[in-house]
Amino acid sequence: MRIKPIIIMLAVAMAFASCNRRAQLLYMQDISIMQETPFVTPPTYRLKPGDVLYIQLVTPSPEISQMFNNPSGIQYFGQNRDEASLYLQGYSIDAEGNINLPFLGKTTVGGLSIQEAQEAVQQKTELMYKDASVIVKMANYKITLLGEVRRPGNIRNFNDNINIFEALANVGDLTENGDRRNVLVVRSSSDGNRTIRLNLNDRSVLSSEAFYLLPNDVVIVEPIGNKVFQMNLPYVNLTLSSISTIILLYNFITRL
Repeated sequence: MRIKPIIIMLAVAMAFASCNRRAQLLYMQDISIMQETPFVTPPTYRLKPGDVLYIQLVTPSPEISQMFNNPSGIQYFGQNRDEASLYLQGYSIDAEGNINLPFLGKTTVGGLSIQEAQEAVQQKTELMYKDASVIVKMANYKITLLGEVRRPGNIRNFNDNINIFEALANVGDLTENGDRRNVLVVRSSSDGNRTIRLNLNDRSVLSSEAFYLLPNDVVIVEPIGNKVFQMNLPYVNLTLSSISTIILLYNFITRL
């Protein structure tokens, strides 16, 4: 009977189909050794309600600085501090886009960039302290990565910006089953949530508006098409083995 060779060939074909091709695992595979790519300027993030700012006042008078600043001072803004510390030591933007500063009162920062927010607080401060300098940083620059990455979860950025490759490196890169050609970025805006697709296999990712990630972006790495097949492969192999066993038994019985 020719059924058995057909089953064997089918099993081998499915085994090959379950393997990821090398091309699926390569980033920006269409870039040659010497090739210029367009430069993308990091987008300007506009502050919105719920954001948390780290603000420090620096004056020639230690007493004034101590009264304004948090008791633990500037050392709380560091990469080794947890989210709770940053939240407790920061200033939350309320629903009207304001922050409430000690001795200075409310300052409107909603809709401003970090630089513009620093200038707004600086102007408010100079009304009381002529020689003061203000430091304003983003305290809740958080990116969420889900799906086919090695360590899904949230990462915190303590730099001015972060790109998609840096974010993925923070979670151990994509798994072998991650679809590098169809990475989804969900970004909140004043008009609602926007979705942007990135093809990490192509150099076009370098010029995408989502190459640089913004605070509260969500990155979702979808599985490649054959992952479901891989998950079901043990059951397929079991079925094929059962069929082969039945055929062998049938051949044995018919020859008696």
